[in-house]
Amino acid sequence: MEVRLFVYKNEAGAEGKVIKGCDSLPKLKAAAGKKLGIRAKRLFLSSGAEVHGVDELQNNDTLYVSSGEPFYKSLAASSGHETFHVSVLGSGGVGKSALTLRFVKDYFVRDWDPTIEDAYRKTLEVQDQLCMLEILDTAGQDDFESLRAQWMMDKDGYIFVYAMDSRTSLHELQPFFELHLQINETKRNLPPIILVANKKDLVEQDPAKRQVTSEDGRRVAASYNAVYMETSALTGSNVNAIFEQFVIEARKKRQPTQKKRGLCSIL
Repeated sequence: MEVRLFVYKNEAGAEGKVIKGCDSLPKLKAAAGKKLGIRAKRLFLSSGAEVHGVDELQNNDTLYVSSGEPFYKSLAASSGHETFHVSVLGSGGVGKSALTLRFVKDYFVRDWDPTIEDAYRKTLEVQDQLCMLEILDTAGQDDFESLRAQWMMDKDGYIFVYAMDSRTSLHELQPFFELHLQINETKRNLPPIILVANKKDLVEQDPAKRQVTSEDGRRVAASYNAVYMETSALTGSNVNAIFEQFVIEARKKRQPTQKKRGLCSIL
């Protein structure tokens, strides 16, 4: 399998580019440098670890490309480090992977192999606190129904996704909600849910394709005690806001028992 990599200049706010992996580190540096328009001397993973060989890389890894300078950011763990765990859930084809990749990589992938499960990590700042987000992107196909409980166990909350051009995809979230209640029934505070209506660009471009109105989505969100949001993975509209709102909601659940401010992660 040819490895696909996302490369960024070694600086904040850089735009991501996609390259295919090479069979040697010099070739990889040359390809990344050409793609970004810089002379690539050092490569770093998003964790800050420097890459010394192509055998260290996996499909869909994020690389920061340096002209020789050290990695531009560092997020060290500390005693005040918060950890949050979030799963992205929903039926197949609603855009779960597209949303996750748009957020993590700032890149829209039109052709994507169906996911079984993929984990991603990204840092961001919410309410003046720096957070590391680790997100579990899951399969929607019925073939993987037996894995749903595993994906939802020990999570601080969930992002439920449906497509605005598919009423069926909204109805198919109900088993996830029921499983959420079953798994978390002993918890004093139920983990938060963000209900995401995706493919907003599609139904705005062609209103005839809309099968779920905003009012329908809000009604279901209210029954789930969830926050309702509309997004487009294609344009990036509201995508960052999903995960920022998740952090806000998850922190609310922790306030009675955890008042200490510090770094946070979503896993």
